[in-house]
Amino acid sequence: MLFTCKKGYISLGTAYRRKGDLENSLKYLFKSANIAEREGLDKSLGEVYGEISNTFLRRNNDVDNAIIYNNKAINIFKKTGDRQQLGLILLNTGFNYYENNDYDSATSYCEQANNIFREIGLKIGIAYSIGNAALIKFKNGDLLNAEKDLLVAINMLEPLGDAYGKADFLNQLGSVYESQGKSENAIRTFEESLQISRKYDLKEQMSDGLLQLSILYEVKKDYKGSLNSIKEHFLVRDSISNAATVRKLSDLRTEFEVGQKQTEVDLLTAEKKTQQIITWAIAAFALVLIILAGIIYKYYKAKETINCILESQKYELERLNETKDKFFSIISHDLRGPISAFQGVGRLIKFAVKKDKKDYLLELSDDIDESASRLSSLLDGLLSWALQQRGHFPNVPEKVLLKSMVEDLIGTFKNTAASKGIVLSATFDEQIELWVDRNTTETIIRNLINNALKFTEDGGSVSLHTSIDDTNAKIEVIDSGVGIPQEKLDRLFNLNENKSTYGTSGEKGLGLGLQLVYEFIEMNKGSIEVYSEEGEGTRFIIRLPLFDQVSEKAAEEIH
Repeated sequence: MLFTCKKGYISLGTAYRRKGDLENSLKYLFKSANIAEREGLDKSLGEVYGEISNTFLRRNNDVDNAIIYNNKAINIFKKTGDRQQLGLILLNTGFNYYENNDYDSATSYCEQANNIFREIGLKIGIAYSIGNAALIKFKNGDLLNAEKDLLVAINMLEPLGDAYGKADFLNQLGSVYESQGKSENAIRTFEESLQISRKYDLKEQMSDGLLQLSILYEVKKDYKGSLNSIKEHFLVRDSISNAATVRKLSDLRTEFEVGQKQTEVDLLTAEKKTQQIITWAIAAFALVLIILAGIIYKYYKAKETINCILESQKYELERLNETKDKFFSIISHDLRGPISAFQGVGRLIKFAVKKDKKDYLLELSDDIDESASRLSSLLDGLLSWALQQRGHFPNVPEKVLLKSMVEDLIGTFKNTAASKGIVLSATFDEQIELWVDRNTTETIIRNLINNALKFTEDGGSVSLHTSIDDTNAKIEVIDSGVGIPQEKLDRLFNLNENKSTYGTSGEKGLGLGLQLVYEFIEMNKGSIEVYSEEGEGTRFIIRLPLFDQVSEKAAEEIH
C-alpha cells in the first residue's frame, strides 16, 4: 500500500511541476521521498531526488538546491549500481554547476559521466558529455579545444539521429567561431543549425540561431539579411510565447473543470447526509409520520426545482464560457496582423540613423503614429464589441459605408504589406452601403486581407475590389500568393479540419481566421466562394446584403 502511495505522490508531484504549481509539486515529491526512505526503496528514492532537483530548477532557477538533491541521487545510484542512471544524474549535475559558473566542479562531473558512458557503451551519453565539456572550455577561453570537442560531439550525434542535440551544439560552435573572428564559418554553422531546427520545429534553437545570424549579418553590413533574421527571430519567439499562453489557458480550464467536479461531489455528499437525517427522523418519530411525509414531499419538490435551476445555470455558464473563449480567440487573432506591423521597427530606425536618412526617419515616424492610431481604434472597437455581448455574439445590423470601412482596414495593413514589399491596393466601383453588423464584417475583411498578405511571397500583390452583384454587394480579395492545394480547398471551411499554417515569411497563425469568416458571413446572411491553384494565387468572393434591398423589403412588408 505504501509503494502505491509513493508512486501516486510522484505522479502528483510531476503533474504539478508540469502545470507550474511548484510549491505543491515539492510537497508531494517530499512525501514520496519520506515513504521511500522509510521503506528503504533506494532506486525509487534516487528517482524522486532527480524530480525534486528538476522542480528546484524551475522554481526561480534554484541551482543550489538542484545540485544538493542531484548529489543525493548520485549517492543512491552509486549504492544500487545503476550505472546508466548514475551517468545521467552526473551529467545533469555537471550542467547545473556550469550554469552556476562553477566550471571546475562542472568539468569533474562531466568527466565522471563520460567515463561511465564509455564503460557501458552509451554513445549518446558520450556525445553529450563531450559537448558539455566543450561548453566549459569555451567559457574558460580555450577556444581551439572547445571547437574540436564540439565537432566530435556533433559528428557522434549525426548517426544517432539526435536533431535536438546537434542543433544546440551547432549554435554553440557558431558562437565559438564568432569569438575566434571566423565570421563566415560562424554564419555557415548557424545556418546549418537553423536548417535542422526548421526541419524538426526546434523553436528554442531556431530563435537563438536567428538572433546570432542577425548580429553577424549586421557586422557584414548585410542589413537586409540582418532585418529578415531578426524579424523571423521575433516571429519564432512570439510563437513560443503563444504556445506558452495556450498551455496556461489549458491549465486554467483544467483547474475550473476539477473545481466543478469537486462541487458536484460536495453536493452529492450533502444530499446523502440529508437522506440519512430524514430516515432517522422517520424511525424516531413514527407518531408524526403523516407530517413527515408532507415535509418530505415538499422537500423533493423543492429539490426538483433547485435541480432545474442548477441545470439551467450550468447550461448558461457553459454557454458564457464558450462565448468568452471565442472572444479571446477573435481578439488575439485580430490583433496579430496590426501588431506585426511594428516588428522590426527598431532595426529599421537604427538602419536609417546609420545611413543618415532623415527623410526616411520622418516618414517612418508618421507610419508609426498612423499604425498606433489605427491599432488604438481597433482596440477600442474590440473592447466596445466585447462589452455589448450578453453571453452571445451580438449581431446588430446597421447601414455601413463599405468604402470607408475598407480604406481603414487597408491602412491597418499598410506597414505589414510594405515590410514584405507587397503592393496592397483597393478599387471601388461606387458608393456601396451594406446592411450588416459592423464588427463581424470588419473581422471578415480583416482576416481575408491578413491571410492574403500572410501567404503572398515578398514582392507580390494583394488587391481588393468592390462592386454590386444583382441584389448583393460583391467584395473580392485577390492575391498572387502560394495558392491552396485542392485537397485542402475541398474542406477549407470545415471547422474541424483547419489547422494553424505558416506564412511565406514564417508568420504563425492560430488556425481560426477562415472559421470566423465562414461563421460571420452566415451570421450576416451572406455567402463566400474561393478559387485557387497552387502557385497561382487565391481569389475569395464574398457577397453581403445591400442596405437598399433590405429597406425595400421592409417597406413592402409594411404595405
